Amino acid sequence: MAEDAGQERTEQATQKRREETRARGQVARSLEVNSAVMLLAGFGVLMMFRHHFLENMMRLSRDVFSKSHAYRLTAPNVEAMFIVLTRDFLFILMPVLIAMLTAGIVVNILQVGFLFTGQPLQPKLSKINPVEGFQRLFSRRSVETFVRDIIKIIVVIWIAYFATKGFLNDIVRIADATPGQIMSFTGMSIFNISMKILMGYCVIALLDYAFQRWDYERSMMMTRQEVREELKQTEGDPLLRARIRSVQREIARRRMMEEIPKATVVVTNPTEIAVALMYETGMNAPVVVAKGRRLIAERIRERAVAAGVPIIQNILLAQALYKAVDIGRPIPSDLYTAVAEVLAYVWRLKGKKIV
Repeated sequence: MAEDAGQERTEQATQKRREETRARGQVARSLEVNSAVMLLAGFGVLMMFRHHFLENMMRLSRDVFSKSHAYRLTAPNVEAMFIVLTRDFLFILMPVLIAMLTAGIVVNILQVGFLFTGQPLQPKLSKINPVEGFQRLFSRRSVETFVRDIIKIIVVIWIAYFATKGFLNDIVRIADATPGQIMSFTGMSIFNISMKILMGYCVIALLDYAFQRWDYERSMMMTRQEVREELKQTEGDPLLRARIRSVQREIARRRMMEEIPKATVVVTNPTEIAVALMYETGMNAPVVVAKGRRLIAERIRERAVAAGVPIIQNILLAQALYKAVDIGRPIPSDLYTAVAEVLAYVWRLKGKKIV
């Protein structure tokens, strides 16, 4: 829409817009958080069971080297050996892989909740349209993503450089060490460097998550025209709703006017407010059958005069009844005395016996 295109997105997204966007699979989610948590889980399991992994890797290495002389280097033998080694290696690392998979699922649920939708997988012609693809390639979002990725890579490389720099002098000193000492030093060095890189990557992941949340809320912003259009779709045209309310009020007023001839008395302000009360023998309390201000009050008085209903001027009582009692409801107990005096006066005028 031409009108909508010129408007700024200044309104917060409505609940309907959020639900529709979520159904399409568009949610605030950071892939960096997923990767960081998965790496933490895998690294944690690896460190907890490092002796088990080391023993199994050494056993696998011994098997390979001890039997290497018995293998003939033919294509089928090499293929079979590769399959066996890959299977054994994956079996050794199975706890790490399971931990990473579980962590990935859990952190994804924590970020977006339980969401199952196939809409992102549905084929769309726009995805294979070269023109739209070119536009997406050089869009603002693509440029922002590219810049963020470059910054992430630079930060990780910078952390890795300074983490490795501290071990360069020690590498020279262990040249004459025993194989066991070299293996121990190598393991500890890899562990310390990996931990520093991983901690830095976790900080990057947290910053990326905050950015993704902010960017998602920014993309969900709506123009005022979009909010109005959505309101029309959900609740109907405002003009039509106003017309319906007007008709409903008119019907309610008509019914109220039909009840005035049944009233016992009309209490007025004298011109600003009019309240019609009905009381019959056996009722617990008088009931307000009609009330109104200004024009409605005038119509109530005219209807009362035409029906022969007494009109009593009592400014304070009229105001209290108008504010405190809805149409069709009995009066509150704190107004019993004042209303009883009015009813007694009306009955005396009519010559009725006061009950």
